[in-house]
Amino acid sequence: MGYLRKANLKDLNYVCEHIREIDRLEAYYQTGQKPQDALRLTYLHGKTNMAIADDDDKPIGLCGVVSDGCIWMVATDDLFTNKKYKIQLIRKGREWVDSLLKSYKVLYNFVYAENTSAIKWLKSLGFKFIKYHANYGEKKKPFYEFLRIS
Repeated sequence: MGYLRKANLKDLNYVCEHIREIDRLEAYYQTGQKPQDALRLTYLHGKTNMAIADDDDKPIGLCGVVSDGCIWMVATDDLFTNKKYKIQLIRKGREWVDSLLKSYKVLYNFVYAENTSAIKWLKSLGFKFIKYHANYGEKKKPFYEFLRIS
């Protein structure tokens, strides 16, 4: 993850074309839309949109917050297959979330129950899983509700 930086439309388009399969499924199950369309809408409604960039400044993920504190993140395979980037994702991700909690009282969202890498990452960032929803979203799939309070 070389670093976090402000995202741009080029980053959005790249990540839309290279999104991890589990993130595709999660977006589809939650919204019923094509994953790329769901990501573009999330990006457009985002108050804060960040690119997770590798050492060469290539986007390997996007993350952000919608104005009510709904936090989100999607990635390419490069983010989770490179051990160095996974470690940096935990360190930098924790700093980013901690900084967000200065502006938001609560950060929250839902994660597909089979997205184990995202669940591990969220736990490492201090998020608590507060409820299991067996039939959540447009496609009625299992999701966990999570949050972190400032």
